Amino acid sequence: MTGTPMRICLVIEAGGGGASRHVMDLAGALSQRGHYVHLIYSAVRADARHLAEIAALPIVAEPIEMHRALGLHDLASARALGAAIARAGPFDIVHGHSSKAGALVRLAAVGNARRVYTPHAFRGLDPGAGLPARLIFNGAEIALGLRTDALIAVSREELAFARRLHIADGRCHLIHNGVIDTPDVSRAAARARLGLSADAVVIGFVGRLSYQKAPERFVEAMRRAMARVPNLHAVILGDGEHADAVERDIAATGVADRFIWHRQSKAQELLPAFDAVMMTSRYEGLSYVLLESLAAHVPIVTTEVAGAHDVIDDTGCGMIIANDDAVVDRLVDAAILIGSDARARAAMAAAAARRSNEVNGMRMIDETERLYRSLLATR
Repeated sequence: MTGTPMRICLVIEAGGGGASRHVMDLAGALSQRGHYVHLIYSAVRADARHLAEIAALPIVAEPIEMHRALGLHDLASARALGAAIARAGPFDIVHGHSSKAGALVRLAAVGNARRVYTPHAFRGLDPGAGLPARLIFNGAEIALGLRTDALIAVSREELAFARRLHIADGRCHLIHNGVIDTPDVSRAAARARLGLSADAVVIGFVGRLSYQKAPERFVEAMRRAMARVPNLHAVILGDGEHADAVERDIAATGVADRFIWHRQSKAQELLPAFDAVMMTSRYEGLSYVLLESLAAHVPIVTTEVAGAHDVIDDTGCGMIIANDDAVVDRLVDAAILIGSDARARAAMAAAAARRSNEVNGMRMIDETERLYRSLLATR
């Protein structure tokens, strides 16, 4: 490490998913570089795997109560966060991840620390959000931006959104997400764990089963594609508040035996079994699913959300599907193409491997560390 070690506090409310993966990577890498890293997290929504990953980090971590939903409890959470920062501090940087932790970091007392915020997908990017919701969420982002020393957008679309609304005007920075470490798992080993034959064509869904991720689109698209491609199988890796609805949807497909569902498995260890990943989200920042898929040399089919063009664009590693009323029809067409065209699958897989070399690695850590230092230089 070059330069003076920094004292960094990372704050997250989310209990799994891409934002959590981002924070785990950031905490581990910055600690290895000699910085003091303190993690404040919420155990309210945390799954067992997330808590185990936190426990394995070589840093100090402490829980406080944070809730995803808005409410008066947020005032208590902000006070608790300020008290935790005062006990463990002083810090040079306090960095909030996702909307709730980001809001609390801007509301809490942080001493002389610089406040950094990474939204990991603005709620205002949701095309299905009504006008009242947009006014509330966008208004909150604009107001809290006044107490933000730096806002990190993880995709070009997210950066453009922040600039269009003048959120943290003049203090927005683009740092794309990136996977820094992936398990060395073979395709055969991953398929053996899932009980899949070598000749099965497999399209997978990875992510939290929530409104944002729209898993019902995946189930319906695969149901219809399976009727056209006999050897097509679907794998779901994830859990969440829509799990019961997903279970009912799968049971109603008539081909439930061609769906495999692992709720708690580590996605990176099973991704090599896939022939493609299908991401059906309504909105994103820059999903780690895209990056992890590339790291496993697996092509991507994704809705047109923030980050999709940053990762795929014209590289040939995947397909971007318009996020409109006909989205499921287009997802079906993509699944049929992947399921029936071996040459297309092979070409996309080769492009995924090339693209991973360009977007993954330690770049995200390097750029975040440089931003922290630049903030301290102007304090």
